[in-house]
Amino acid sequence: MSTGGGSVEKAWFFNEDTGDWFDVQYNPKEFKFDKPVQWQMHDEQGVESTLEFQKAQPATMQVELYFDTTHDGSDVRSAWVNKLLKLTNPEVTPTDGEAAELGKQRPPRVSFIWGEFELIGVIEAVNVTYMMFGSDGTPLRARVSVKLKEWTPTNDYAGGGGSGGYGSSPVKLVQLQAGQTITAVALANGTTAQAIADANGIDDPIDGAQAGDMLVIPGGR
Repeated sequence: MSTGGGSVEKAWFFNEDTGDWFDVQYNPKEFKFDKPVQWQMHDEQGVESTLEFQKAQPATMQVELYFDTTHDGSDVRSAWVNKLLKLTNPEVTPTDGEAAELGKQRPPRVSFIWGEFELIGVIEAVNVTYMMFGSDGTPLRARVSVKLKEWTPTNDYAGGGGSGGYGSSPVKLVQLQAGQTITAVALANGTTAQAIADANGIDDPIDGAQAGDMLVIPGGR
């Protein structure tokens, strides 16, 4: 699977609440993944200290991305950076079981997916450094650091659906090739043409997509 039309699989972000997605312009050179596990040492006088497990804390991930629009002179903010910033906007109404104030909107749940790696969570920070500008001051190049924290709502843990954490992607992204049909993509990914059409807002699963279109495959990996 390649989201860029070539042979290199691109990293991408998936909005778990709306189904929107976008792939990065350039794959990161590295990303940092941390899974804290808390242990506590017993304070018993006169005996060798022992450890007691307390809890496993949510994993965190940090990735640095580069975006560049020097080839066409467009604003790198509108072309790329704003897509990431949108994922920090509190536009989602919490659902029952999220252990939150249900009347208070929150940012969406987001997946970062690259090959077999996935982390489902929320974006904690987006830090942007603009490094090149056009003659009119338009930013043309940006370095963006994105930090995510693992999060699965309570209703998902209770069986409400969804899967969290590392290597458990609930969706797959496929680019439709010349001569390929939605039905062929469905057969190759163990789903149905109608399910793909529904996931992508396509009215006609037979003729509703063209070569080059990106399709979200529900339940695929």
